[in-house]
Order: sequence, then structure tokens, then C-alpha cells
Amino acid sequence: MSIPDHTSTRHLVTAPAHDDDVRTLIDNAGLGDFPYRNIHQQERLATNLERWPLLSELANAGSEIDA
Repeated sequence: MSIPDHTSTRHLVTAPAHDDDVRTLIDNAGLGDFPYRNIHQQERLATNLERWPLLSELANAGSEIDA
């Protein structure tokens, strides 16, 4: 019995095509300054920041550097 090697498997995180579709619609309608917000992405980020405290610290450190 062999053990499968999963160490070389890479999972790329990409933005859903929906975001590109919405951005394309906004651009084609001439609403370039339309304040579109991806609510799902914001909720997912908030969940991940709660789940991984180090990620939250790094995000806060990055915002302090930008300020």
C-alpha cells in the first residue's frame, strides 16, 4: 500500500469570475467610480482574521506601515 504524495499539490486562490463580471459591467456602463464592494470577500476576510490571529497581527502591522 502506498501513501499518496500531496506535498506537491498546489491550490491557487483566485478571485471568482463574478467579480470580473461585475467590474466589466460597471466599466461598460461608464460607472468607473461606482462604489462596488464585494461583501462576501469582506466577510471571508473578517472570518479569516478571527481564525488566524497572526494574520490579523500582520494585517495590522501592514496598515501601520502604510499610515
